[in-house]
Amino acid sequence: MWKDISNNLENFQYTIWNEFTQLVLKHQAINLGQGFPNFSCPQFVKDALTDAVNNNENQYSRSAGFPMLVEEIAKIYGIKHNRKIDPMTEIAVCYGAGEALCNIAMALINPGDEVIIIDPSFDIYIPQICIPGGIPIRVSLEPPIDNISPWTINFDKLESAFTNKTKIFLFNTPNNPVGKVFTREELEKIAQILEKWPNVVIVADEVYEHIVFDGKEHISLADIGNLWERSVTLSSAGKLFSITGWKTGWAVGGPIIIKNMVVSKLWISFCSNTVCQGAIARCLRFAENEYEDFPNYYKWLCKQYEEKRERIKYILNNSNVIKVQPLLSEGGFFLVGRILDDGDFIPEKFKNETSLDFAFCRWLIEEHKVSAIPCSAFFGENNKHFGSNLIRFALCKELSEYDKAEKILIR
Repeated sequence: MWKDISNNLENFQYTIWNEFTQLVLKHQAINLGQGFPNFSCPQFVKDALTDAVNNNENQYSRSAGFPMLVEEIAKIYGIKHNRKIDPMTEIAVCYGAGEALCNIAMALINPGDEVIIIDPSFDIYIPQICIPGGIPIRVSLEPPIDNISPWTINFDKLESAFTNKTKIFLFNTPNNPVGKVFTREELEKIAQILEKWPNVVIVADEVYEHIVFDGKEHISLADIGNLWERSVTLSSAGKLFSITGWKTGWAVGGPIIIKNMVVSKLWISFCSNTVCQGAIARCLRFAENEYEDFPNYYKWLCKQYEEKRERIKYILNNSNVIKVQPLLSEGGFFLVGRILDDGDFIPEKFKNETSLDFAFCRWLIEEHKVSAIPCSAFFGENNKHFGSNLIRFALCKELSEYDKAEKILIR
């Protein structure tokens, strides 16, 4: 009889998304957990795709990206990073930021190489590091003591994580799930550590770069000091234009890293979806213009998410069904809440052999038809206690979904 001979994949068969998607469907719950928009993308995005199809942009593109798109990215990100970016050597377009991470891992990681990750972190990072034989080294942010302070980083712990085996430093700002936006001072301290390890590649997941709240500034680590040549910064059209199903993202950075990424992509997917690339090039061009009485589309987008953050905060602060304290979210698609009173209000039948956050989320779905995501899933084993009383709500849903949740949770 044939046997399953998988090795590096056998520990990654469970995903939190499989479990909670099935629970949401089974109980017909309001999905406030998963980070995909359930509303229509803007009309200009639809028009851009139509234009790309009508212009016959339907065949294979170059592996590193459709020229029309990489040229637009080079122009926009050249302004952002205050440097001239070569569209042909410093940009790689991928099937979303997820494939970009995979290309980086396959191109750079050899068995035994260590990758330092800042927790909490999106769960896709760990399998992509481990499959080629890498070893994740997880350093956790430390949670705030109240609901108005940001998560903080212990720089001594971060510095002690680096060794001669460290190959990549990977971090995410704004952070999924907690919404932390790294400050310039924090990035400068990280850069000072990285200067001591000149062979370490820097991978910055910045897919929420335009969704930053309360007037805060998004700053790229690649722009601090002399890190550009060994940095790669990831962005996502799915997050920018509410088109996660188009699976188009890009990496911008040092040409040696980009070259190796493209070689990896050549043998994984060869090239990304050409017609979507053409449409996104048009969208990027359009987004710089005034939009819906805002200076540009990105300002409008940020305002939508900021308002939804306030809506979820209102529901949590006024709920007489659940006891959850909303924590500070400085940017991104999510708001995290802290379960209060040790979850005494959760029936005992949901607490068997599971952490508080998982018990809460299963109870919330089954008993109240509202979903959230347990945050301990975003931490390594040694740091799960930081997330065991935290749950994640998504900001990327129709306003009507929050209306429904409010009627359930405020009585």
